[in-house]
Amino acid sequence: MTTTKKWDRTAIKRELLRQNKTLTGIARDAGLYESACRQGMIGASRPGAEALAKALGVPFRVMFPEDMYTRGRHDSSDTSSKKSCNGRAKSLARADDTQTAA
Repeated sequence: MTTTKKWDRTAIKRELLRQNKTLTGIARDAGLYESACRQGMIGASRPGAEALAKALGVPFRVMFPEDMYTRGRHDSSDTSSKKSCNGRAKSLARADDTQTAA
């Protein structure tokens, strides 16, 4: 039977020490602001959390289960940005244009 390691703050800090890495260093290497990984650990910065998981070599959804970060558009297999996100706003804008022209 295999058990999945629970990645809480203490476990993350231990692994950082073991790999001789810092949260600030990981954030800087990823091109993020210095506190991004610290914020990522508490659920306030998804880019920081993603950089942290990548730097430690742990899949994002293993380190941060769904209850911490809701599924984003990049979690699914279809990451196409060609879908219309807000078709209603576009149709309202066209309706406004026709009213001002009249």
